Amino acid sequence: MTIADLLVGMHGVWNGTYTILEQDGTLIERFRSRQEGRMEGTDWTEKVVYLKEGAEPHVMHFHAIVDGDSVQFQDTRMWGSTVRAGDQGILFTFGWHDRPQERIVELSRRSGERRTRLWQHFEGDSLVRLTVIDEERVPGAEPERWFTSAAPTP
Repeated sequence: MTIADLLVGMHGVWNGTYTILEQDGTLIERFRSRQEGRMEGTDWTEKVVYLKEGAEPHVMHFHAIVDGDSVQFQDTRMWGSTVRAGDQGILFTFGWHDRPQERIVELSRRSGERRTRLWQHFEGDSLVRLTVIDEERVPGAEPERWFTSAAPTP
């Protein structure tokens, strides 16, 4: 099994909840989300919609090239590397170019029509917060096709 195989299993539309916690478990924030992931050929694309109460939806798009167990994000805002965690999970370490002191380690696992993701947020060597993401696949829903290989990444 490769990361590409795991991503094929995550293709679809997922509704979820982000729960952001201080390192001691104190609740910072909770909000709904919708993530659309599409695996086509060697292209993995994501559209993430953050749905915070009282705010306009915030939409982000991501594109990566997948080659077996190698995933390379094609994005000017973020960097990241991905490895397979056994036959059920993905470990993704990433960060934002405009916040070089911060990095995030994400463990993602799908079980049937549910998916859980855990982000550990680090600043330097210190764990500063956790994000727990619990998602459920929307039956029969197909992700938006916003990217084609000939188009630039937004």
